[in-house]
Amino acid sequence: MRRPCFLVFVALVLVLAPGAALGANSKVRVTVGQSVTRQLPQNVKTVSIADAKVADVVVAGPREVLVNGKEVGLTTLVVWDEFNRSTVFDVVVQGPFSDQQIELRVKVAEINRTKAAEFGIDFLGAGTTLNGAGTDDDQSGVVGSYGGQVATPSIPLSIFGTGMEGVSTAVEGVSMALRYIRGDEELQVMIKALMANGVLKLLAEPNVVAASGQNASFLAGGEIPVPIASAGSTGGSTITIEWKEFGVKVNFLPTIVDSAVINLKVAPEVSSLDFANGIQLTGFRIPALRTRKAETTVELKDGEVLAIGGLILEEETKVRNRIPVLGHIPLLGWFFTDYSSGKQQSELLLVVSPHITRALPSGSAMPGLRSGLDQDKD
Repeated sequence: MRRPCFLVFVALVLVLAPGAALGANSKVRVTVGQSVTRQLPQNVKTVSIADAKVADVVVAGPREVLVNGKEVGLTTLVVWDEFNRSTVFDVVVQGPFSDQQIELRVKVAEINRTKAAEFGIDFLGAGTTLNGAGTDDDQSGVVGSYGGQVATPSIPLSIFGTGMEGVSTAVEGVSMALRYIRGDEELQVMIKALMANGVLKLLAEPNVVAASGQNASFLAGGEIPVPIASAGSTGGSTITIEWKEFGVKVNFLPTIVDSAVINLKVAPEVSSLDFANGIQLTGFRIPALRTRKAETTVELKDGEVLAIGGLILEEETKVRNRIPVLGHIPLLGWFFTDYSSGKQQSELLLVVSPHITRALPSGSAMPGLRSGLDQDKD
């Protein structure tokens, strides 16, 4: 008497859990940019695919469907036959070199090509005229200028003073000196003419691993909050915060097109905060962003190097200090003036080298590492 109830229970289990009773769905594997066909036992009535971005399906014949791989991922294909019975397939779309990864070795450097120049003259002239020994007719005079700011003003000029044991004292910043003596007349001149150049600075040196055809990126910097004003529902304004990235940022899109050829799309960007050109908005001081960026696509072999340079940012400042009135005299004003100029010039340099790698089999030891038992045997 209980057998019919048992059969009903089994039927409910088959309806509610068909996967557990009939097994997992059949898989259709296809590579991005390629197509595969699947033969069916009955005539095909209609088909449907869950995610058209991953793959699409075409009825190629009475009992045949064609599946096209479009993007790496997983989706589901359902096929109905002429009796309205459905069959479900799991569609797995893989990359063309799914067993290979791409390691991108990157160096981002900034060459500080700063040039600074400074020029100034300090001079001192002194003379004595003797009309009679020890008489009131004797004359002497001193004239000089320290507009060049070569050294601290002193009489005589510091470079010609003497220290212990009669040795001339050194003055920092003096590049040339002149002393002329004729009888009781003397002329002393100190000149500075300096120039400085900058050096290279390594900003970032990341190693990034990405699958073929997948985007990769890194950011060495930070984010700043930027307030955005928008009209509110009650007529007022609402402030929302939007975050802006700054620093060293590089986006990659590597794709293996052959066994040893990599198509690489790279977009480097370096930005810094510029408070001098910022704006004031609703009580907030928002800095501007100085940005240098480039974008290119190349094909490289495994281990070859791509270098991108020439992204130059230049700023120049000039400062002139003059003694009042005297510094404005044509030509002679040079002797009462100090000029200093600075040129802040930096160049961005990006070096990328892609390498094809393969994942280690499960259970393999990391390269260069040994277990404690191996070390005990040594």
